[in-house]
Amino acid sequence: MDLKKISIVSFAVLSFVLLCGCTKNKQAIQLKKTMDDKEDQITSMLIGEKGMESAKLNYLIKREYDSALLIIDQQETAFNVILKDLKNVNVEGIKKGKEFQQAEIHYYTALRNLYLFSKKEVEQQKKIEQEKNENKFSIAIDERYKLALDKQRLYQFVYEADDKRNRMKKQFEVENSL
Repeated sequence: MDLKKISIVSFAVLSFVLLCGCTKNKQAIQLKKTMDDKEDQITSMLIGEKGMESAKLNYLIKREYDSALLIIDQQETAFNVILKDLKNVNVEGIKKGKEFQQAEIHYYTALRNLYLFSKKEVEQQKKIEQEKNENKFSIAIDERYKLALDKQRLYQFVYEADDKRNRMKKQFEVENSL
């Protein structure tokens, strides 16, 4: 084989290898963008000025508990759609893609559980305000206290899931040179 043919074959092989690497990197970039988009959606819903959480709090301030409960149902639907979208993302062939996806799903599931827990709190507050019997009122207040303890545990799950998510995101970015 002469030098010219070897050079052409080498160039073709190198081009193919680079093209495959670029395709995988594009997949990783797309995965990261998808995850970032989902994070933006959740952020908008939870802390956006006109987000659902803000609307829920406005109803609670006005003591319109049934309206607040409807907002919580809407939040549940929104979380479930986002989680379904995340589960359906194709991570095949992306380094640390599956692990990154699972960490995101675990985090948003924990976050969903935390925010949907407010349904129990709103229902309990409604019960407290409607209770006329002093003994039942006292029991309802005690139940509200127990809910606060349960909510504290949910926050701990969110903190742990967020820590794992951030570590996995860094690993994913390093593995995919992002």
